[in-house]
Amino acid sequence: MPNKVKVTISLPKELADSLRKDIPDRKRSKFIAKTIEKELKEIKKKNLIKAYQSAYQEIAQENKNLEGTINDGIS
Repeated sequence: MPNKVKVTISLPKELADSLRKDIPDRKRSKFIAKTIEKELKEIKKKNLIKAYQSAYQEIAQENKNLEGTINDGIS
């Protein structure tokens, strides 16, 4: 069984009421954990895309800066 920790969070009343109504007792923690895990994966994916885009731009700029030396006749 994986390690678990108890956390306290605050939710808007309407959201908490909906959670209690729609998700059965004893299944809410699993539902919340899966939802958070899904959202965190999405955030990490977006951050990775931003990092790749930034790296691409840096490489493109570096290649542009080096164009003069590549075309200067040295082989």
